[in-house]
Amino acid sequence: MKSNSEIWRCASLLVDQYGEMALNGAAIKADQMANEGDQEGRFIWLKVTRAVEELLSDEVPEGTSVH
Repeated sequence: MKSNSEIWRCASLLVDQYGEMALNGAAIKADQMANEGDQEGRFIWLKVTRAVEELLSDEVPEGTSVH
Protein backbone atom coordinates (compact mmCIF):
# COMPACT_ATOMS: atom_id res chain seq x y z
CA MET A 1 0.00 0.00 0.00
CA LYS A 2 2.47 2.59 -1.14
CA SER A 3 0.73 4.35 -3.98
CA ASN A 4 -1.37 7.44 -3.39
CA SER A 5 -4.46 5.68 -4.71
CA GLU A 6 -3.93 2.78 -2.28
CA ILE A 7 -3.59 5.22 0.63
CA TRP A 8 -6.86 6.94 -0.30
CA ARG A 9 -8.65 3.64 -0.92
CA CYS A 10 -7.62 2.39 2.52
CA ALA A 11 -8.71 5.66 4.14
CA SER A 12 -12.04 5.54 2.33
CA LEU A 13 -12.69 1.97 3.44
CA LEU A 14 -11.85 2.87 7.04
CA VAL A 15 -14.22 5.84 6.98
CA ASP A 16 -16.99 3.76 5.38
CA GLN A 17 -16.66 1.06 8.01
CA TYR A 18 -15.80 3.04 11.16
CA GLY A 19 -16.91 6.61 10.53
CA GLU A 20 -15.35 9.11 12.95
CA MET A 21 -13.49 6.30 14.73
CA ALA A 22 -11.45 5.63 11.57
CA LEU A 23 -9.11 8.45 12.53
CA ASN A 24 -8.33 6.82 15.88
CA GLY A 25 -7.88 3.43 14.28
CA ALA A 26 -5.40 4.67 11.68
CA ALA A 27 -3.41 6.57 14.33
CA ILE A 28 -3.32 3.49 16.57
CA LYS A 29 -2.06 1.40 13.65
CA ALA A 30 0.72 3.96 13.02
CA ASP A 31 1.70 3.74 16.70
CA GLN A 32 1.74 -0.06 16.53
CA MET A 33 4.05 0.04 13.53
CA ALA A 34 6.39 2.42 15.38
CA ASN A 35 6.41 0.17 18.45
CA GLU A 36 7.35 -2.77 16.23
CA GLY A 37 10.20 -0.77 14.70
CA ASP A 38 8.54 -0.66 11.28
CA GLN A 39 9.21 2.93 10.27
CA GLU A 40 8.02 2.43 6.68
CA GLY A 41 4.75 0.98 7.96
CA ARG A 42 4.41 3.88 10.40
CA PHE A 43 4.96 6.38 7.59
CA ILE A 44 2.31 4.71 5.43
CA TRP A 45 -0.24 4.67 8.26
CA LEU A 46 0.47 8.32 9.00
CA LYS A 47 -0.40 9.02 5.35
CA VAL A 48 -3.62 7.03 5.80
CA THR A 49 -4.36 9.03 8.96
CA ARG A 50 -3.98 12.32 7.06
CA ALA A 51 -6.21 11.02 4.26
CA VAL A 52 -8.86 10.00 6.81
CA GLU A 53 -8.67 13.49 8.34
CA GLU A 54 -9.29 15.03 4.94
CA LEU A 55 -12.19 12.70 4.18
CA LEU A 56 -13.83 13.54 7.50
CA SER A 57 -13.18 17.27 7.17
CA ASP A 58 -16.06 19.61 6.34
CA GLU A 59 -13.67 22.04 4.64
CA VAL A 60 -13.30 22.00 0.87
CA PRO A 61 -9.61 22.23 -0.14
CA GLU A 62 -8.67 25.32 -2.12
CA GLY A 63 -8.75 24.79 -5.87
CA THR A 64 -11.31 21.98 -5.76
CA SER A 65 -15.02 21.78 -6.46
CA VAL A 66 -17.81 19.78 -4.88
CA HIS A 67 -20.03 17.73 -7.17
